[in-house]
Amino acid sequence: MTAKPKKNIRLAWMFVFACLAFAAIFARLVHLQIFKNEEYSKKVAIQTSGNMKIKPPRGIIYDRNGLVVANNIILQTLSAYPTSKQEVEHVGQYLDSFFHMPAGTAKRKYNLRVNEYSPIRRKLDDETAERIAKDSPKGLHLSDEPHRVYPFGLIGKQVLGFTNIDGKGLSGLELCYDSTLAGQVGTVAYRNDVFRNRFRINEQAIVKPVPGQSKILTIDWKLQEIVEEELKKGVEQFNGASGQALFINNNNGEIIAMAHYDPNEKNRDKPTKLRTLSDQFEPGSVYKIIAAAGLLEDELIDYNDSIYCDTGYWKIERNHIRDDKKHDWLNFREIIELSSNIGIGKATLKYGGDRLYEFSKQFGIGQRLLGDWPSETPGRIANYEKWSDFATASLSMGHAVAVNTLQMVSAMSVIANGGKLYKPRLILCDVNEKGKPVNPTKPVVLNEFLSEHTVDSLRAFLRGVVENGTATKVNSSVVAIAGKTGTAQIFDMKTKRYSLQDYMASFLGFFPAEEPLITGIVVIEKPQPIHYGGLTSGPVFKRIAERYTTNNPDLFTIPQQMLAESDEETIKTKVVPNLIGKNFASVENDVKAKKLNVRANTDSGYVVWQYPQADRLIVENDEILVSVENENGKTMADLSGLTVREVSAYMQHLGITYSIKGNGRVYRQSVQPGVVINEDLNCRLECKPI
Repeated sequence: MTAKPKKNIRLAWMFVFACLAFAAIFARLVHLQIFKNEEYSKKVAIQTSGNMKIKPPRGIIYDRNGLVVANNIILQTLSAYPTSKQEVEHVGQYLDSFFHMPAGTAKRKYNLRVNEYSPIRRKLDDETAERIAKDSPKGLHLSDEPHRVYPFGLIGKQVLGFTNIDGKGLSGLELCYDSTLAGQVGTVAYRNDVFRNRFRINEQAIVKPVPGQSKILTIDWKLQEIVEEELKKGVEQFNGASGQALFINNNNGEIIAMAHYDPNEKNRDKPTKLRTLSDQFEPGSVYKIIAAAGLLEDELIDYNDSIYCDTGYWKIERNHIRDDKKHDWLNFREIIELSSNIGIGKATLKYGGDRLYEFSKQFGIGQRLLGDWPSETPGRIANYEKWSDFATASLSMGHAVAVNTLQMVSAMSVIANGGKLYKPRLILCDVNEKGKPVNPTKPVVLNEFLSEHTVDSLRAFLRGVVENGTATKVNSSVVAIAGKTGTAQIFDMKTKRYSLQDYMASFLGFFPAEEPLITGIVVIEKPQPIHYGGLTSGPVFKRIAERYTTNNPDLFTIPQQMLAESDEETIKTKVVPNLIGKNFASVENDVKAKKLNVRANTDSGYVVWQYPQADRLIVENDEILVSVENENGKTMADLSGLTVREVSAYMQHLGITYSIKGNGRVYRQSVQPGVVINEDLNCRLECKPI
């Protein structure tokens, strides 16, 4: 065979093989494009496209005055997704150099692998992110991520709590309201190109993210800061193991500050609990306000009734009760002012333990008042089938009962506001997307049960505690304070006895005493060497009250404006004018022009004292009581119709001895109107409910 035919045969075979190859390729294409089209289209779609979650911004938190106390900022997150071995090496070398690590560390530390996602660093500052963006190799990626920040640092952090790195609330308000603060995650479709660059298919999200609900708190951050500063100073000054403080607006239940201080607390920026709500303790003598309220309300004791206090040691059944000082006969007011355990114990035997238990429940004791705070404790109160005299007396002075600070402040606020137990609130309202307040919360009255005469008597007693009793160190020239001291022995779980060295010192009070607005408590655990509440917690309370009053002069002179609108009818109020030093002839006309009334001891002379004090708020047509002096000196006024609180203030101004019988308003006085005042006078006043 010649060379030419052989060449033709080889070309023929090559042509046959080429045709077969193209036929095979065509058949494979037909198989893929027609028979396997749906299957492989799905695989391609999975590999090159998908739905990406869009994280919504978390709700902003404001204080009651509009200060931002929890906000969001955008920080950069660094991650790696190398698509080849070469990229893995380059990324590893870059990270080793950038973060100053030994060679090869980044590859092992971040588990860098081909086509696998590896998180590197989150919350990069702007400078670091900018440097990485300029010179990072292929395979490293920067992405935006929202981060929670707290502009006031540790101030209020126990209340706010904190979130984890993914923005989920882990404690405090962040946990309590996480479901609404977090918002709703959105979804957007994406696709990758051949270079693995990701882009959106549509500008519009498949599911739009819903931003978290912003909220305005009842907390006043100015007072919160004052409380935290003074509480820390107090615990350190008196060598306490820890301290707690809580303050509310007693006229609507809004919590305006609460904090604890423990010098041994770790991770203050990530608090796990708020001890003012989660911790419980035996309140001691501050609890006497509840026993006193019950006795007065049921008219089982009179303002001036006297009880023998056994000179400080009372043997009762197989036990005994002591007083800190050796008192003999004390009237009921003195029992409260001087905090006699024996006096209140004996008085409460008339009342009975079962009745005192039920009455305590009316004040909110043994209940979770806030309700939606996860770690809030309900406390505990003993309840016996048969109450012994010792058990009854013990409960009256704050033993056999465990409370948190919110419960005691809420109980005192009942006396401060005239008989209403309000449900405590932390949220004032929500904020809509336009930044306007919406959905305001309204005050909720849980119980209303004290009469006017009981409230007036107790307010006078509690003012007397500060002026004449166990809390004279709390008396202030800046703001009038009323309250009750407590010095409770701490039960030792090891010895099963009350400690003789460790005490829980407290002061529970309200201010201003004439027209109470703020009620609060300060508690110091195990102060040393001084352990009395009136000498430790009391001065801390005083400093808080004075600083807040000084920093907020308008708070007690004009009505507070609410952030959210209210449809309730506004009560017409007037600001009390300053009448001191003025001639009464001009005063009478000025007061009437302001649609107020005035009561004086005489119609000639100059005003030297007034009640209420200047700049306080009173209701239109209310009466101002004044003391007028002339050449005859001070004279007695007509006191008929005045409350116990009003006549107590007036008698203290006159500086004479007085006693009050009954409750309610004055209907008889032993020193008649117009009598010239001298220090030997003793005025007996008789009161009755009107």
